[in-house]
Amino acid sequence: MMPAVGCLVLHGFAGDIRDVLPLANALRAEGYHVECPTLEGHGLDRRVLAKSTRKDWLRSADEAYKRLSLHAQEIIVIGFSMGGLLAINLVHRYPARLLITINTPYAYWDVEQALAYLREDFSSHSRRYVQGLVKIPVRSMLQFRQLLAETKAILPQVSIPYVLLQSRRDDTVQARSAEHLASSVSPSCAPHITWYDRSGHMIFHDADRDDAIARVLAAVREHSPAPPPEGNEKQ
Repeated sequence: MMPAVGCLVLHGFAGDIRDVLPLANALRAEGYHVECPTLEGHGLDRRVLAKSTRKDWLRSADEAYKRLSLHAQEIIVIGFSMGGLLAINLVHRYPARLLITINTPYAYWDVEQALAYLREDFSSHSRRYVQGLVKIPVRSMLQFRQLLAETKAILPQVSIPYVLLQSRRDDTVQARSAEHLASSVSPSCAPHITWYDRSGHMIFHDADRDDAIARVLAAVREHSPAPPPEGNEKQ
């Protein structure tokens, strides 16, 4: 019998599971066990977010990993945006078969790309940026910055296979972050970056959605345990 494979899918900073729900649903449809938690302090309002810390977010990820481990012998950890930072922390502490990060920051906030979006469609994009500023408390942003710094320090100790997805039009995470992340982990990770030219930060709700989901599914299949040779399956 093949070991059960579980996928832990982590959403981004100040977001919720809707960030990654298309991916989580696709993984479930493929038959994988999936945990897709709402991080502590997220999914409600800025006052609740401000009361949570990076330790709370890490604890939410830890608890989801432990729940998943009750159903799966092999775990693949997938993180979108800040969820990728949490994913890196998890694979540093716990066994995992594969690490996947999507639009995960090393360098944050691409001002040039944000201005390009504003030039393209000021009325819609300006509203989104203002809402983002109102939504995120300063205290929470400081916690995010600390998490980013602490995660950078452990990157060289990450040594499992590593797949990265990055949007070139990302206005939240500087696209060069993927290259920095890939070059900072152990060479034994054999990191591989797939680039997307048509999407912004929210890739699972943008033009490259289907291609990005297909890439994740392909990586999960590639790194899942191989079935036993025909005739050798345990009864």
